[in-house]
Amino acid sequence: LKPIWNQTERIILHHARHCRSELPARPMPDSLSLWRFAASRLLIFGLVLVWFDSFSRCWWAAGHLNSSSFVPSTLRSSGQKSLVPSRSTAGQSASGIPRNGRALHNEPTGGTDLDVNTVDLHRMYHDATVEYVAQNFDWVNEKGYALDVLLSDAERDQVWRASRARLFQWPSIEPQHMHDVRFGAQRPQRFVSRSADAAALGDPGDNVFVINLPRRPSKLRHVLHELHEAGISATVVDAIDGDVFTSQEDMTRLGVSTLPGYCGHQNTLPYLTSGQLGCFMSHFTIWQHMVENNIESALILEDDFDLQENFAQRFGQYLEEASAEDWNLLYLGRSPTEGDWRMVSEHIVEPGYTLWTVAYVIKLDAASAFVERHVEKELAPLDHYFSVAMGRGLDLHWNEQAIEWAKYIPGVLRGLAVTPPLVMPYAGSMVLSDTAML
Repeated sequence: LKPIWNQTERIILHHARHCRSELPARPMPDSLSLWRFAASRLLIFGLVLVWFDSFSRCWWAAGHLNSSSFVPSTLRSSGQKSLVPSRSTAGQSASGIPRNGRALHNEPTGGTDLDVNTVDLHRMYHDATVEYVAQNFDWVNEKGYALDVLLSDAERDQVWRASRARLFQWPSIEPQHMHDVRFGAQRPQRFVSRSADAAALGDPGDNVFVINLPRRPSKLRHVLHELHEAGISATVVDAIDGDVFTSQEDMTRLGVSTLPGYCGHQNTLPYLTSGQLGCFMSHFTIWQHMVENNIESALILEDDFDLQENFAQRFGQYLEEASAEDWNLLYLGRSPTEGDWRMVSEHIVEPGYTLWTVAYVIKLDAASAFVERHVEKELAPLDHYFSVAMGRGLDLHWNEQAIEWAKYIPGVLRGLAVTPPLVMPYAGSMVLSDTAML
């Protein structure tokens, strides 16, 4: 793992070199900061409840799977067979999806079924997350705002000041904010077969971007390990850190704002956290980078991803499998809240209302539409934003605010998803989520 440690050290030192020494020191906590610190524990608990509710709907959609003899051993799926004990296929479709005729809500607009392997993989993640929390209960219960143990207090201050400077360069990505990681054997990188038209199929090639907070080198180490194991080259992009917002004036200065009258829905927090704001702005920087550099397709990963077995090979195969579809967004990792709307092929579906933006491919026309419409002026949590931009949730089964949000969110996404997911968050990442920060 020496290359991984070397890459981690190189990027951390790079952050330190580009720290602006003329910036004022990080302000001392005031009453608002202390309130944010205390509330973060409640937020983590709330997000856990929201995620468990989402998973229970996903599980129920697959027909009340029997878990009595299932013991998780890994979070990786080959996608070639079910990961749970075999069940009778009576009453299932050719794709292995239970056909019980029940909808997830009273007036569904989407499907009622999910691919069984997708549910199996989420079930493994669910069980592994429960096991992680149980094994680390005292830490999870007491952690509050978690600091990264790989950074000293002095380094944390340096990184905070550098991230503060980074904030006001948004939405541009300067060279010092991009870190090339070359683990792939091919140059240029390619995922589809040599005989296929890579551009037409949406192959991102060398345009693989990983969003990473500079104050999270432990996550960076995990990122580099995953890329190294899969033999994938990528560009690590310094994220916009919601922790460096010090007042509402920062948002005004940057020209970013929530949807008019924004209020969270019943399955999410009642307000937009600074972490969710930083997440949206981080993804936006890459969309703008695509527009400025005429990048036809990009794979965007968040720094808590786990790549499933044979990721690169299967990714290329699934891109070719979707060749007949006119898509501009392809989820590689997702958390469904309802059944899929359409089964396109063995590994490609048209998804319903979907959570997570841990991994997706976005094409230039979608990125251009977001940039040209100045979506940063009327934003919402990114995963919900994507779902509404796909025209999902308008039956209000998951998001009772969806119709109101749709007045401001451009319906420009033509979304597909791979099934089962090629990417999942790693177990335990949920309790280190930075989108939970106020």
